[in-house]
Amino acid sequence: MARLGRWLGLAVALMITVPATLRPLQGHPLDGVNLVFHEAGHVLLSVLGETVMLLGGSLFQLLVPAACIGAFLLRRDRYSAGLLTLWLAQSLASVAAYIRDAPTRQLDLITGAPDTHDWWQLLGGWNALSLADPLGRFVVFLAFAAFVTGVLLAVWDELR
Repeated sequence: MARLGRWLGLAVALMITVPATLRPLQGHPLDGVNLVFHEAGHVLLSVLGETVMLLGGSLFQLLVPAACIGAFLLRRDRYSAGLLTLWLAQSLASVAAYIRDAPTRQLDLITGAPDTHDWWQLLGGWNALSLADPLGRFVVFLAFAAFVTGVLLAVWDELR
C-alpha cells in the first residue's frame, strides 16, 4: 500500500511540474514558492554588493530546492530527492524564461517597473544582452536534465 502511495505521489508531482516546466510563464502553484525564495535571495545577499544581490534572487530560487535534494540524498532517500529534483527543474525553467526575457522585459514583475528586471540589469550592465537567449536556452537544457534525473531517481528508488 505504501508503494501505491509513492507512485501516486510521483504522478501528482508530475502533474504539477510537467506543465510548469514546459510552460513556465503560464502561472503554476510552485511559482509563489519560488518567488518567496527568489526575493529572500535578494535580501540575504544584498550585503555582498549589487551584482551578487541581483544574482541572488535566481540563485536562491535554485539553491533552496538543491539543498533539499542534497539533504534527502544524504539520507539515501532517492525517491524524495527525485520529487524535489522535479521542483528544481521547474525552477530552472522559470529562471530560464526570466533570463530570456531580459532584452524585451515583457514579463509582469511584482515591482511593476521594467527597470527592476534582474537579468536586464545584469546582462545590460555587462553589455551582454545578446547572450540572454543562449544563456536561457542553456538553463532550459539544465531544467530538462534535472527533470529526467528527478524521474529516474524516484522510479529507481521504487523499483529496487
